[in-house]
Amino acid sequence: MRDNDNLETPEWVWRALGPIQLDPCAGLNTRIGKVNWCIDRGEDGLKKPWRGMWFCNPPFSQKEKWIEKAISSCGVGGILLLPERGSAPWFGPLAEKSNAYWVMGKRINFVGGPSSNNVGTVLFLFGGECVTRVGNSGLPGHLCLCLSYRSRDNSEVK
Repeated sequence: MRDNDNLETPEWVWRALGPIQLDPCAGLNTRIGKVNWCIDRGEDGLKKPWRGMWFCNPPFSQKEKWIEKAISSCGVGGILLLPERGSAPWFGPLAEKSNAYWVMGKRINFVGGPSSNNVGTVLFLFGGECVTRVGNSGLPGHLCLCLSYRSRDNSEVK
């Protein structure tokens, strides 16, 4: 893992989203969810089932693993925070699986680091309740619905 993989989501972001049941990749002192799993305590959120409304700000250098887990846990409902990289190979398939995402209208200065994410932030929303929560949150930004996705090699159109 990289040094900036340990940066935490500021309270103004997650508090606006309402009660969170689970943070599956929390820092040692994170209290986002009622349950906060931390790998440093031997609690591997990639190996445990996610239950209840979850919020996940994964280590960005390991985002693909966490994307896969979020997609497999999407029936539960949750929010996955990632960098705003619409042309990245993982972005389109994830947008299609989540159906909706919120592009943050201002940069987030993550806790524990000297600067913010220099490309912006997206909240991928799994489930209608998440769309409602973000819509009612007062967070700056805009909602995007993924109505169609075409893979880079044009082999898939959804």
